[in-house]
Amino acid sequence: CKLDAICAELFAGIDKNAVDMIDNYDATMKEPVLLPTTFPNILVMPNMGIAVGMASNICPFNLAEICDGTIAMLKKPNISTDRLMELIKGPDFPGGGLMLYDAAQMRQIFETGVGPVRLRARYTYDKEANCIDILQIPYSTTIEQIIDKIADLVKSGSLKEITDFRDEIDLSGFKLTLDLRKGVDPDKLMAKLFKTTTLQDTISCNFNVLIAGMPRVLGVKDLLLEWIAFREECVRRRTYFDLQKAKDRLHLLQGLEKILLDIDRAIAIIRETEEESEVVPNLMIGFGIDEIQAEYVAEIKLRNINKEYIIKRVAETEELAREIEDLEDILGSKTRIKNLIIKGLEEII
Repeated sequence: CKLDAICAELFAGIDKNAVDMIDNYDATMKEPVLLPTTFPNILVMPNMGIAVGMASNICPFNLAEICDGTIAMLKKPNISTDRLMELIKGPDFPGGGLMLYDAAQMRQIFETGVGPVRLRARYTYDKEANCIDILQIPYSTTIEQIIDKIADLVKSGSLKEITDFRDEIDLSGFKLTLDLRKGVDPDKLMAKLFKTTTLQDTISCNFNVLIAGMPRVLGVKDLLLEWIAFREECVRRRTYFDLQKAKDRLHLLQGLEKILLDIDRAIAIIRETEEESEVVPNLMIGFGIDEIQAEYVAEIKLRNINKEYIIKRVAETEELAREIEDLEDILGSKTRIKNLIIKGLEEII
């Protein structure tokens, strides 16, 4: 099993303490409480679930539109629902199909997280073969359900316009073919099937989510605001992790710098030390460095005590100092954190 490339965006920063880690079911490993996803995947991937006395049904939206909407909210948190609905047109389901757009119902979903979405199959009529090819169906149904219902209608005599029907799904994609009797109006037949089968279906949205362990039903706008707050904390934690790593590296190089200023003296200390366990303490005393720095110095290979190595380490020290200054500036600036999130969303688009 291989993940799609986009899945890298779900895990980015997980190795940099971006989210809390807890014990797994048998306490043999650690697992994340949440994934540090770089885009609001809760509104991109369809989620349906049921628990004790509760249900949740989150319909998916278009990835690029959700990213556009989130960027707009990052720039202007009090963005109007109308503007958000211009950027995020509506749900975008796997498998396609047509959405019967109702502006009032869509506004209700955006503002409250509850409301119906009506979906309809897409089809084409092949005049030469006198057949209807259904190419996309509502996300909430299956080809088996549709075929079973059509078969029942044909057997009961309610559907005399069809002579045959068959599943023609192949490598090129989905297709359900209906052979028509001569003189049958394909659009009228489809209108009849939309009423009597799940070729037209309704999905009831219920954006019930856990926020800090508490169940809440949120609209699209509020969900995006919650994700932005979550993502800001992820970026802050990731940046702090990078800052600590850079500081630790700089600390080692600062100890190395002291040694490199008088490398002959360092070699003399090591040569004159009788026991291996005393090398680190003697270096600490001789150069006024701590144990971590002395351990690092003591592990340097003899081949690295050359001019090129020394010049590179000095240059790295200067670069690290600049990096630390930049990371500290990010941590102290909410605007820079927001800009980093915006940049990530633009890359995803």
